[in-house]
Amino acid sequence: MHGRIVRYFSSNGKGVVINASKMLFEFTKEAWHDKKVIPMEGMFVEFRCDENNQIADCKASKFQEFDGSTFISESDFWRNQTDEQLEAIQSNKRDLAIAEIYKTTNYDAIKNIPLTLSIDSVIKRYFQQHFLAVSFLNDLCIVEQKVLLEFIYTKRFVFKALDNLLFNDKTLKKDDFIEELSVVVRLENFLSDFDHKVNVENLFLEYFIKYQLHYQALNAALENAKDTLKIIQRRIQACNTELAAIVRKLESLAKKPQEILQKQEKLEGELQRLAEENKIISQRISNLSVIKAAFYKGYHQGFQKSFQKVHKMLYKKIKNGLDICITILDNKIYQKSLQSKAMKNCYFKYPENQLAPVSISFMEQYLDRLNKERLSEGDKNIYLYYQKLKESAKKFFLILSTNEKDTMDMKMKILGEGKFHCVKIAYKQIMFSSMMRDFVFDTIYIDKKSLWTNLQELITEIKSFKGINNPKIVVF
Repeated sequence: MHGRIVRYFSSNGKGVVINASKMLFEFTKEAWHDKKVIPMEGMFVEFRCDENNQIADCKASKFQEFDGSTFISESDFWRNQTDEQLEAIQSNKRDLAIAEIYKTTNYDAIKNIPLTLSIDSVIKRYFQQHFLAVSFLNDLCIVEQKVLLEFIYTKRFVFKALDNLLFNDKTLKKDDFIEELSVVVRLENFLSDFDHKVNVENLFLEYFIKYQLHYQALNAALENAKDTLKIIQRRIQACNTELAAIVRKLESLAKKPQEILQKQEKLEGELQRLAEENKIISQRISNLSVIKAAFYKGYHQGFQKSFQKVHKMLYKKIKNGLDICITILDNKIYQKSLQSKAMKNCYFKYPENQLAPVSISFMEQYLDRLNKERLSEGDKNIYLYYQKLKESAKKFFLILSTNEKDTMDMKMKILGEGKFHCVKIAYKQIMFSSMMRDFVFDTIYIDKKSLWTNLQELITEIKSFKGINNPKIVVF
C-alpha cells in the first residue's frame, strides 16, 4: 500500500508511516529495502505489512512530486495501492492528452511544436534519486576537514578500524554509526551507476522524447498521414488498372455504351481527386517530417550537453560526498577510540601501537606485509596514496620516560591532539639513539622525573644529532 513517512530516526533506522486511513505503521532498518534512498520525513513510500500488521517491506515510491507534468495527483497516490497502478493511470492520462492535442491541432498549418517538458526538468527527474542521495550529506555533521580521506583507497581500512573498535569495546554498537554507514552505502551504490557506460541516445528517447506530448501527437499525425497516403496510392493504382481495362474494352467496341463511358468519366474524376489528395498528404508528410526532424535535432544536442554536465557534476559530488562520509566515519572511530576504556586497556597501553586505531594505522599494517617490488596495480595506488598522506599529515612525536603511567597519559594527550600523530616511546638509551637516527620528530617530550640519565645531558644530546630539524622540546 501507499503511505508517507511521518517520523524517522537516523540514529537507529526506525520510522513511522501513515497510510490513507490515517493508520500508523512502524518500520525498522531491516524492513527498508531501497539500497539507494535513505528514508526521510515527508517521503512517499510503497510498503507491505506482514500478518501482524508490521511493515515487512518498505521502499521509496517512484512518485514524490505531484505536478501537472506527472499526470498523477496526490489523491491518485492515496487512492491506489501500488506504484504499478499509478504508472498505468499515468500512461492512460498521457495517451488521452496526446489524443486531445492531435484532435485540436491543424497539422497543415503548424510551423513548429512547443515543449511539454524542458531539458532541465527531464534531467532533474532522471537524476532525482541521485540528487536526493547527495542532499543527505546536509544531514551529517560536516565540519571543515583538515585532511579529507579518499574513499576509494581508505574504505576497507576505515571498516577494518570500525570492526576492530566494535570487537574490543562491547559497550559500542554498530547502530552508533548507522547514520554515516547508511549514507556511505547509498552513495556507493549510486557511484557504481557511473561505472556503466550510458547510452544517451536511448535516454533521450525514453526520458525526453517519450514525454513530449506535442511531439508524440505530431508523430501520430505523421504516421496517420503516411497510412492515408498508402491507402490513396493503392486506390490510385486500382483506379488506373480499372480505367485501363475500360479503355481497352471501349477500343474493341464500335459503339460506345453510355454506361461504360459514364464509368470511365467517374474513374477519371476520382483519379483527379485522388491526385490532389495525394499532393496534399505528401506535402503534409513533408512538412511534418521537417518539423519532427527539426525538433529532434534542435533538442538532441542540448540534451546531450546538459546530461553530460549534470552526470559529471553528480559524479564529482557523490565521490566528494563519499570522501566526506568516510572521513567523518574515521573521525568518529578516532574519537570513540580515545574515549574507550576498553581500547585504552587493550590497545593504547602497548608501546608498539603508536597510532590511533584508525584507517591510516590499518593501511600501514597492510602495506608493511607486502613486497614493495611486486605490488599489484591496486596496491601500488594504495601505497602511493599512503605516501602522500604520510608526507602531508603524519607527524612523529617522541616521549622519553621510564614511568609507564606518565608515559601513557602523555601518549593519550598527544594522540588526542591529532588523528595522524604517531607517538614513539623510548625508555632507555639504545631506543632513544635508534629513534633519533631513524625519525624526524615534531616534538620531543621529556619526563624530568623518570629518566635514565641527566635531563640537561639528554637535551644536549638531542641537539647534537645531525640532520634533525630542531624539534620542539617539552619537559613535563
